[in-house]
Amino acid sequence: MSSRCLVVKAIRIALFLGLYASFGQMAAPLAQEPSPTLEPVPTPPTYSDPSAWTVCAAFEHTGQDRIWTKKRKWHDQRARREDVDVFYIHPTMYMEGAAWNVGPEDAAMNELVDEWPVRHQSSIFTSAGRLYAPRYRQAHIRIFSLGDSLSYLAAEVAYSDVKTAFEHYLAHWNQGRPIVLAGHSQGSYHGRALLQEFFEEGPLAELLVAAYLPGMDMYPEEFSSLPLCMTPDETGCLCTWMTYSEGHRPDWLNAKRKAGHCAPLCVNPITWDTTEGWSPLGSHLGSVLPNFRRTRPSAIQCKLTPDGVLEVTRPQMIGGRLLDRSDWHEGDFNLFWFNVEENVLRRTQNWLSSRAKPQPSELP
Repeated sequence: MSSRCLVVKAIRIALFLGLYASFGQMAAPLAQEPSPTLEPVPTPPTYSDPSAWTVCAAFEHTGQDRIWTKKRKWHDQRARREDVDVFYIHPTMYMEGAAWNVGPEDAAMNELVDEWPVRHQSSIFTSAGRLYAPRYRQAHIRIFSLGDSLSYLAAEVAYSDVKTAFEHYLAHWNQGRPIVLAGHSQGSYHGRALLQEFFEEGPLAELLVAAYLPGMDMYPEEFSSLPLCMTPDETGCLCTWMTYSEGHRPDWLNAKRKAGHCAPLCVNPITWDTTEGWSPLGSHLGSVLPNFRRTRPSAIQCKLTPDGVLEVTRPQMIGGRLLDRSDWHEGDFNLFWFNVEENVLRRTQNWLSSRAKPQPSELP
């Protein structure tokens, strides 16, 4: 194992040991006692098999369009770029059970993943490029509250699949196209590791359009060269945020702040910068609700805070009072669905334009 791989692995271990407290607010009370051992570990997916992908541009004529059969008319008309790839990692959907990881042979879990995060989150990126979304042996939600050695090992099982899927994609399907990396929650945890292993240095650094990885606290010291996106047009950078109502802070974040931790990285997903102050109401392009209906624009304002949190106002829409909550983790993407879509298209076009070969008439 190379020295860089050892360093990256050490970073992942350190991240995980400090991470479990970060997501205690997400973990429901344990419905049953967890297994005292990681075994039996589910069989890993084979990524040459279409069934190992929830969506895969290379296998799009094998029935994987089933996920999009419930789309709305507002989404059906979006054309797809063919010169850009999107690699998306879904969040935790494994909430109940004694086992530490769930395998892709679990049909009920696959349906849940397809119906919720893949349909509601990865759909943001279907117009940006060719979509690749692997199934993986996701770890149980309790890893983020227990944080013990089995939790870490379960997270490593999950990441080993994500890494293998990404390597298979690179070897067989990328063909030098620029890459958008996207994920949420556990997907962002694994996405961060991909950034550290594959994009911090080497040829892939030049292929990164941007990484959209909300729902996970990330810190400057975790990256040696990858910058935070500071403008709406910047490429080769990271967009991340954690969404809460105004004034709300989860206990884990308060504890980290009291312990002297620096503020997490955070970008405003409406203005796409790091300035403080509320975003203009008219800049919000709309949200997508759990029934996959879009809301009207100008429904939400958000702002960054000095302690690395994205605060949002109560949605200004019919039923907005019923939707209001303190922790908007589940809405990290959906609240800003159309702003994220517009921005990834903008960054993609900027990446392609900046690398376009000059025409003969433009040469000196």
